[in-house]
Amino acid sequence: MSVQLVEFLHVLPKLTGESIQANETQRQINEDSLQPVFELGLALLHYISHEGMVMPYADGKTRLCFPIVSAWIADHAELKTLHRIVSKSCPKCEVPCKELGGNLREVYEVRDYTIYEEKARQLESGETASTWVYFRQVGVKIRQNVFTGLH
Repeated sequence: MSVQLVEFLHVLPKLTGESIQANETQRQINEDSLQPVFELGLALLHYISHEGMVMPYADGKTRLCFPIVSAWIADHAELKTLHRIVSKSCPKCEVPCKELGGNLREVYEVRDYTIYEEKARQLESGETASTWVYFRQVGVKIRQNVFTGLH
């Protein structure tokens, strides 16, 4: 098994103290600019995780490998941006915002981003009302996240 550390350094304009609307506009610009950066950086991984790639090993042999992203270290603010969820949402499960930190014994559905992709396609085909309500309930912004298409 081989492990490769991948690091992305992105510099985005800082939010100013001008107004809430100006900060929200800048925040949206920052989020939107991340998508193409990650798409470019992960483009090769998208391909080789499906098709495989012959890689040399330390024992001198070569093997067909299917690399995947297995870990990502991020704080909550970065996770919400990467996963395209609203600020007060959990990146792992669909606990409603009002119930965060509530009953710790309650079990919630684990987020399934493939379902979100299917629902987003439904929006494109005209099924709007119920789909918008669904996304609002689960706390997801309607667009691809940076991990779309990766195993």
